[in-house]
Amino acid sequence: MTAQRVLILSSDAKRMDDTVRVPSLKGVHFSILPDWQSGAEALRKENFSVIVARKFSKSQSTDVYVANLLALAPKTSLILILGEKDGPSVLEALKGGASEILFEESLANSLVPCLEKYLFSGYGLLRRMSLEELFDFCIPVITSTDMGLLATTILEKFREALGASFGILFRAGQKGGGPCAVLASLGFADETLPVGFLRRFGDILAAAGPAPTVFHADTLEASSPGNMDLLSENRILLLVGFDLNPGSRVYAVLGLRGTPDGEVLNSPLLNFFQRQARLALINAERSAEAQSLIYIDDLTKLYNGRYLNVVLDREMKRSERYRNFFCVLFMDIDFFKRVNDGHGHLVGSRVLVEVGAVLRSCVRDSDTVVRYGGDEFVVLLVETNADEAMIVAERMRKMIEAERFVREMNLEIRLTISIGIAAFPEHATTKQHLLNLADQAMYRGKESTRNVVYLAHTQKVP
Repeated sequence: MTAQRVLILSSDAKRMDDTVRVPSLKGVHFSILPDWQSGAEALRKENFSVIVARKFSKSQSTDVYVANLLALAPKTSLILILGEKDGPSVLEALKGGASEILFEESLANSLVPCLEKYLFSGYGLLRRMSLEELFDFCIPVITSTDMGLLATTILEKFREALGASFGILFRAGQKGGGPCAVLASLGFADETLPVGFLRRFGDILAAAGPAPTVFHADTLEASSPGNMDLLSENRILLLVGFDLNPGSRVYAVLGLRGTPDGEVLNSPLLNFFQRQARLALINAERSAEAQSLIYIDDLTKLYNGRYLNVVLDREMKRSERYRNFFCVLFMDIDFFKRVNDGHGHLVGSRVLVEVGAVLRSCVRDSDTVVRYGGDEFVVLLVETNADEAMIVAERMRKMIEAERFVREMNLEIRLTISIGIAAFPEHATTKQHLLNLADQAMYRGKESTRNVVYLAHTQKVP
């Protein structure tokens, strides 16, 4: 996560620096500036989580000073330091929109707890916001219908509002079993950590309702012992749930360094944003369901050739980012024309459905099985090298060879398949070249013995 930034405007820079350099504010970046001009310039160039300010001129009215600051940073919490507890300055500061007022005589004891409250406990949410500002805050969410982009945007907005160190948006597992599914995550150095986190704590978190709920790390760790360095300084987890379709619930879990209280959890921004995010998630889910129909083969209910292009593009992008590898298996049913000629197209169609089911049973949920066209199938195996793909392909070949198809129609048709394998990036570094090599390897098998698995020749495009 990007370090939270605090701007301090004070002519007594040394004293302020000594006050805020404490372990509890570790990781916070402080800019301490001694005059109005440099402070105003900083506010024009950078975004800050909190502003701490003294007046530089006693003659300037407090309400004007506050107004000038908030004009430069209207969405930033302002902690104003005053010299006296009584007098018009206090009322002027509150009317002007200051989030909090501290006094010189107690500053040494009050500044750090006040900063912790605004940086780590979500008190920035309590700043008075107009309806227009609330709407602007939600626009990136309510205008997105792509589930992947929306999930990440929701976490980013939560992090912006609450100062969370990390976040995971996940779908709860189905009742009676099934793991929680990560939709998006932020703040993790390793993309495997969110999965491990949910494997350990997902069921506990998903037992909560949709209302914002605070979990203490000590309680979670006691219920599921083990090392979890991720929670080292994030002792608080805030869970926000979203009820979508019946039986479908999505959660955002956020790691915080401070505990948000009821005033924060019931704040207008958090409640309004939760409602808008829920509606956006419902729309994205419906859009995904409609979109999936475009990519589903009507007969086998596997993915179709259009989706193969989508998944290949996705895996190549993941490979560029994470240096992943994957394999494509191109396969064809041997002598399938004999089935149609001997038993009719109705039986042939049923055979294709059953072959697809066998292939699907041989791979993981993360892999993709595609009916490419006619009696051709393509399987994409993620994070799989050529040697591993050979093992999977052999398993498919043997299972097809051993199966008796269309038994429900009092037939026991025996089949074999020929399979060609191409590995990315070992054999090819472009989508079309990868498919061509896998297809060529399959045809080498069909031109020899059939019922065989062949690996593509290593001949990368320069």
